[in-house]
Amino acid sequence: MPIIIVLSLLGLIGIISPKASWYISNWWKFDGDAEPSRVSLLLYRMGGIVFLIISFIMYRSMYG
Repeated sequence: MPIIIVLSLLGLIGIISPKASWYISNWWKFDGDAEPSRVSLLLYRMGGIVFLIISFIMYRSMYG
């Protein structure tokens, strides 16, 4: 169950705010004011959708 919650939260963060998801993933790589590209934000949003779908499938397989 905890993995489903974590995947759901990461998915929601990626969908709602891909920039926040990018900062969570890359804060240690850059020094200063680094900004994500538009493509990177799109990919993080798509990753959020995938995480949400996977968490839904896992939930349905465990409790469905």
